[in-house]
Amino acid sequence: MNKLFSIFTFVRLSHKFNHLEQNEKITLKQEFENSIANFQEKIFLRTYFTSGLKEDCDILFWRMHSSLDYLQNICARTFSIGIGKYMEVKYTYIGVKDFQKSIDEINNTVGIYPYLLVHPLNKSHEWYDLSDEERGRMMKKREDVLSKYNKIQENFFISYGIDDQDMIVVREA
Repeated sequence: MNKLFSIFTFVRLSHKFNHLEQNEKITLKQEFENSIANFQEKIFLRTYFTSGLKEDCDILFWRMHSSLDYLQNICARTFSIGIGKYMEVKYTYIGVKDFQKSIDEINNTVGIYPYLLVHPLNKSHEWYDLSDEERGRMMKKREDVLSKYNKIQENFFISYGIDDQDMIVVREA
């Protein structure tokens, strides 16, 4: 088993960036892209453009690594380099999952679809009040629906950190 920590960071680009000179924007973007390229060799990293989909976010960074300290260090460096200095973190979700694959295999099989749905999941008291059999039937029904759409990949990350959610559900299509 390969325990990987996953950080989903939703950011918004500061309006201050829009007021910079064009050549300064290009330089900052290039510095940031070089930094990201360097990180991507060592961790799982995907970026998704979210502008227009969520009012207060422009970009989602999805990062995974076996060391939470290493991920935290990379996140801190991300926002101190180039255009990263103009990014405001809006939401962060941290989770952990045991994978059967190595990070190299994960880089080739996870985060390969163009669409990503990330949502925190809270299990209510009503969920835990249900019998094991009833919860099992509900979970089976969900699996049956998903099985009809074979191009949807689903991962569950156990929530890790100070957030209130129980887990983070990630679906790719």
